[in-house]
Amino acid sequence: MEPIFQSPLMNSDAYFTADNPPPEGLTRFSHLSSSTSDEDFVLDDMQSKHLLLVDDDPNLLVSLVRLLKKDGYDVHCAHSAREAFDILANHPIDVVLSDHRMPEMSGTDFLEQVKDIYPHTVRLVLSGFAELESVTEAINRGAIYKYLTKPCDDQNLRANIREAFQRHDMEQQNNRLKIELEHANAELVQLNHILEQRVIERNDRIQRDNDFRHVIQEVFDHLPVGILGIDVSGDVMMINRIAAVNLDLGQGMAIGRSLLCMPEELASAVEKFLDDVEQIPVTFSLSIQDQTVKAALLPMGIFSKSRGCLVTLTFPEPNVL
Repeated sequence: MEPIFQSPLMNSDAYFTADNPPPEGLTRFSHLSSSTSDEDFVLDDMQSKHLLLVDDDPNLLVSLVRLLKKDGYDVHCAHSAREAFDILANHPIDVVLSDHRMPEMSGTDFLEQVKDIYPHTVRLVLSGFAELESVTEAINRGAIYKYLTKPCDDQNLRANIREAFQRHDMEQQNNRLKIELEHANAELVQLNHILEQRVIERNDRIQRDNDFRHVIQEVFDHLPVGILGIDVSGDVMMINRIAAVNLDLGQGMAIGRSLLCMPEELASAVEKFLDDVEQIPVTFSLSIQDQTVKAALLPMGIFSKSRGCLVTLTFPEPNVL
């Protein structure tokens, strides 16, 4: 197949390769092999891929369309920058291939404007060595992805167009992943905020419960009778100041201790009460520190889910220190 670009000054081998490097300052160049077969350029999926060709030479555009249609692209043609912008405004163009030397606007100027308005596009320019400096500047500014020299071998042109679409797809996928990551991060921030609020609410609730227990404890401490709360296993779970002082128990030290810390007569009565299935309230008198004390044993759980025994002790002359 003959190359579609002809020039009396350059042959079809005027591609930049490792053995034939580009002039100093050029940042991107093509070095794909011309031995690639037609079968290697089948589209990866059924998604439409839109290619815009811009050149003021109608015959060249016809040749380009005939060549690139083989690879399944939706090819759009423009003879000027003005026509190209109309097409860009009305079609989802992915890749733009523009000639550099055009009457109204140079290819590099055109592609720089395309970059500003349609940054998602991948942009390539066709040019000769004479325009290399201006093209190189555009490449370095990011307006152009690749610079292809004239004349261009058909297979190499197809390879570069395919590579441009692959780059476009990769950039689009990266953008999608970035958006998904941003959404995930936003959801994570929101979730963290919700968890922080729940922790604050939980801590507030714990603080309120502690404050409530302190208030209840203070109320019990001001009562003129001794009070003890004994759970079903026989451990002291609550004791007020009157009971702790007159039973000679440290108030804080008594919590969690067994019945053995109480006078034997009282401990025996409580143990018997806890073993009684019916747990009928009991009142009796006993001697504590040479005082006759009136005791009452009441079942817990009537007004709550507590289980055990409530002990009240009425001292005739309680020690309140």
